Amino acid sequence: MKSNHVVLASILLLLNASAFAATDSDSQESVNKRRNANFKLDYTKACGQALQQALLLPATKELAAQHEINVNIDSGYRFKMNENGVGYLQLAITEWNEKLVLFYSENMTVEIKGADMTDLYLSNLACSEQKKQISHVNTHEWGSYVMELNAEPNSWVELTIVKETTKD
Repeated sequence: MKSNHVVLASILLLLNASAFAATDSDSQESVNKRRNANFKLDYTKACGQALQQALLLPATKELAAQHEINVNIDSGYRFKMNENGVGYLQLAITEWNEKLVLFYSENMTVEIKGADMTDLYLSNLACSEQKKQISHVNTHEWGSYVMELNAEPNSWVELTIVKETTKD
C-alpha cells in the first residue's frame, strides 16, 4: 500500500512539473510577443541598421576604452571573435536613464556591468530571417559602460545598438 502512495505521489509531481514548465514557456512566449508588438518600431529600425563590416573587436577592457561608442548614434557592427571568444566594447552614455535596444547574433551573450539588462534574449519577430535576439538595456547615469561579448572563438557575430524610442 505504501509503495502505491509513493508511485501516485511521483506521478502527481511529474504532472505538476510539466504543467509548470508549459506555463513558464507560455509566459515567456507571451512576453516575447507583447514586447515585439510594443517595440515594433525600435526593432524594425534595428533590423535595417547598416553594419560596419569586419571590425576588430577589442580583446580587453583597456583597449575598448580607446574605441568608445557613442550611443546617441544608432550603430551596427560585424565582428570576428578572437581565439578566446571574448571581446569588449565601451559605451558612451551621455544622458541619465538612457534606454537602449541591443539586437545581436543568437550565438552570442552580452553583459554590461552597472546597467540593467531587461527582457534578455527575446526572440526577434520583426525580421526573424536575420537570426538575432533582442535585449533592452537601462542605464542609470551618464558615463562609460563596458559591454562584454561572448561567443564561439573565431566566430562572426553582429551587434546593433539603437536608442529605445517607444515608451512602455
